[in-house]
Amino acid sequence: MSSNATKDLVTEAKNFSSSLENVFLLKKRDQQSKHLLEKAKALIDGLLVEATKSSTKKPAVPPRPSRTAGGMGQLWVKLDELKRENEDLRRSRGRSSDERSSPGKVQGPGDVIINDLHKTKTENDSLKAKVEKLQKEVKDLQHINATVQDEYKRHKVGFDTAQKSVERVRQDYKSLEVTLTNTKKENDTLKQKLTSSVKPIPRTDNRYTENISERCRPTNIAMRYDTLESQEWMDAKENLEDTTGMDEEAITKFLCDIIMRSYHASQDIYNYLETVIAELIRRPSLAKSICENISNGDIAALPDEMTDSLRISLRQICDDLDPFDFVENIKQSLPRDQRSLLSNKAVHRYISEASRVTWQMILQQPQMTLVADDPQYDDVKHKLWWACDKNSANKVDYYVWPVLYDYDHGNILVKGCVCTK
Repeated sequence: MSSNATKDLVTEAKNFSSSLENVFLLKKRDQQSKHLLEKAKALIDGLLVEATKSSTKKPAVPPRPSRTAGGMGQLWVKLDELKRENEDLRRSRGRSSDERSSPGKVQGPGDVIINDLHKTKTENDSLKAKVEKLQKEVKDLQHINATVQDEYKRHKVGFDTAQKSVERVRQDYKSLEVTLTNTKKENDTLKQKLTSSVKPIPRTDNRYTENISERCRPTNIAMRYDTLESQEWMDAKENLEDTTGMDEEAITKFLCDIIMRSYHASQDIYNYLETVIAELIRRPSLAKSICENISNGDIAALPDEMTDSLRISLRQICDDLDPFDFVENIKQSLPRDQRSLLSNKAVHRYISEASRVTWQMILQQPQMTLVADDPQYDDVKHKLWWACDKNSANKVDYYVWPVLYDYDHGNILVKGCVCTK
């Protein structure tokens, strides 16, 4: 081989040794590659040293050594093997983009290894990024899975609770069906007993059996009585204050006395009515002069059935009541010095409305009761007049408005208004 060829081979060997050093630097984390690269570098460096020694001893143009000789012969053999391997790698992998851009430049085996390392590193980074992305997706999916599992548990608990509720409702429904069946049987039995037995008809009691279709019933009367205080009573009081010289106490006492006299007048008229009807039934011939001929010790009484029927009939026509006779009755019961007050229009309206309301009270069964004579103040049934002090309220001085009960000593429907000492 010529000296130029030998020089080219030595240069190529040195380049290859430098490439191996670069590969060693890049692959320092891989112990196996590190060992192989160190061994290859030491071998090539040794061959270069041997080649240098042999070239100094030979003449300027030495003959081509035999391939089987030692020293440079081994170097040439190794270089030829590396070339063949390099050519095989090129043919198997094809030319890289750098080779196509610069076809005149020939890469050594070290450059190929470095390029492979760069490609491997790039692929490794890409795979790491994909792995990180997949790990993030896995964490997101795990979070979603945990959320879905929690929702499933909550829905399952709600479903179980709903099933238990439905089961309880079914049991309650069955129990109600059984109760309804038993109640129907008891009802039928009671009907049969009621039909077979003859018992006197009990008297009606408006406190427990109010007929909502009837306008004249305790609830409506209580509301009308309350309205009487807030409207007609107030108008009469203000009118008397403007037109007379009476003070507030005298006016309130007078108006309270009027409502109580109206109540007693209605009660007397109803008692007279019952007495007249009873006497007419017993002695029809006395219809003309029955009231004058009745003696106190021989007063007839209507049967309970007829009394109830009479009250029902009177309640049905109570809206058509003419209060004239009631007002005249009240007027005759008043002291003479107070009768002139009835000519006041507001007072007359108050008395007329009071007559209608108290008449409906008397028609109830049992009769509703007005009370204006309790001497002791009671917060349950009394409300204080505006000028009184509740802390010092004790004895009742006078009534401004009577207490309304559903019957004698019964339940309070409307509180009374009192002035205390």
